[in-house]
Amino acid sequence: MRRNDGRETWHRLLEWDKGQTPAERLAAVVLLSDGFRNVDPSHPLGGRDGLKDMILTNNGTKWIGAVYFPRGQQSFSDIKSKFEHDLEGVKRNKANGIVFVTNQELRLSERKELTEIDDDMDVQIYHLERLTTLLNSPENYGIRMEFLELEMNKEEQLAFFANQNQKISNIEAALEKLTIGLEEYKLSKSLSDVKLMEEFPESDDEEFYEDEPRSIDEIVDAVGVFLDKIWFDRHLSLRYRIETGMETVDPEIWKGALNSAQKVIDKYGEENLGPYSDFEWGMLNGKLSALRWVLGDDWDMLDT
Repeated sequence: MRRNDGRETWHRLLEWDKGQTPAERLAAVVLLSDGFRNVDPSHPLGGRDGLKDMILTNNGTKWIGAVYFPRGQQSFSDIKSKFEHDLEGVKRNKANGIVFVTNQELRLSERKELTEIDDDMDVQIYHLERLTTLLNSPENYGIRMEFLELEMNKEEQLAFFANQNQKISNIEAALEKLTIGLEEYKLSKSLSDVKLMEEFPESDDEEFYEDEPRSIDEIVDAVGVFLDKIWFDRHLSLRYRIETGMETVDPEIWKGALNSAQKVIDKYGEENLGPYSDFEWGMLNGKLSALRWVLGDDWDMLDT
């Protein structure tokens, strides 16, 4: 029986029995979701890693990542010994800091002791409670399902869709702000062009020709197309997992998802919805990321 109040995630992390390779992969995607960038794993399948499990960047600076996922709670002396060993990799790899990802429970005083071993070193510790909180947040339910095989319950499904609605509201607010700014830009540019033509009345018009920027409506329409197609592809993956018994979803919520999928098919035609090659899938996500950046989102924002 599944434990409530987030304890199931907590226990599955603490009693980790999957080995080092999945632990490093889990750490990499969690750090990427939490703001680290350019995550580059070393040798998750085995091999000399140069005192680092991964290289990544934090606020534009180079960091190393270290992963420690034993099974069950270890003594603080063992955790500290592992951390001190990993800390040597910072200087060896000419990095600015270390992020230590572990499934171990650490008290506040213990975390403080680890971060103060070297006052000149930037340190972040992703301990058991911190990982549990991240994996129990709606944006990381997919990561949790993949690595802990823990499905969303009904309450989490409702929270997930509420979170998606909030993101849509944020996008709408950004669009409104961008629309106002674009209209002000067009007015300013129009006045500037009139003034320029008054100063050079006999000049060839072609000398002043500039490409018109895409309208806000064009950008929004394009974002909508990419959102639909990427969402539908992910929907097919979820449908396969449900049909094969790998995952379950509340019937009422799943009924709504099926209706949404049919609307996408009716809109674009099933023949225009994949399957996609790796190149086509990369292009779809790249275009969506770029246009969302224009609309005010962070880079790599690909939620659908």
